[in-house]
Amino acid sequence: MADQEVVRKILTEVDRNPTISQRRLADEIGISVGMINWHIKRCVSKGLIKLGQVPARRYLYYLTPAGFSEKAELTSRYLQASFGIFRLGREQYGDLFDHCRGNGWRRIVLIGHTELTELALMVAGGFGDIDIVGIIDNDPPVAKRGAIPVAGSARALQAKTATDTIDAAIVCHFMASRYQTADHAAVVAEFGLDRSRLLVPEFLT
Repeated sequence: MADQEVVRKILTEVDRNPTISQRRLADEIGISVGMINWHIKRCVSKGLIKLGQVPARRYLYYLTPAGFSEKAELTSRYLQASFGIFRLGREQYGDLFDHCRGNGWRRIVLIGHTELTELALMVAGGFGDIDIVGIIDNDPPVAKRGAIPVAGSARALQAKTATDTIDAAIVCHFMASRYQTADHAAVVAEFGLDRSRLLVPEFLT
């Protein structure tokens, strides 16, 4: 994750909850506590965050005027990039579902529970003959996304859906390039699929 994105998320979370702990920030953002500590120290040294102390050796984090300005600027850049990803993702997920349709692959699993999952589900809604059977995420935050089951592994999803019939898997998380060799291969192997049925949109590779 880029430094600017980490800073944006830290400033956003601190603005939302000044009593948030570094451990909670690490969990929310998905990086180590050590990295959170390093980024907060940088934010303090740049005058973006002020520290206050409360009992039990806890800190309060306050955004300074410069911190509010930086958050607004980073959020603006993030939204501009997000709209670009949205347009590109909508097109490329459409191409992948069209590829599935052309090959007669109807029962699809999505790998990852992120903003991209929502985008893929929205695009899939335009393909009436495509059935999103489930979503696989290493640490699923929910048991279902609407009516679609969410599970931590292929085997767990199979147990939830009581079926072994999956035609293809489509990746929906931003760490695709890091995990596609191992974790993704394991998912398709558990479903008894060959690697040609593991589909990753180009913008994630």
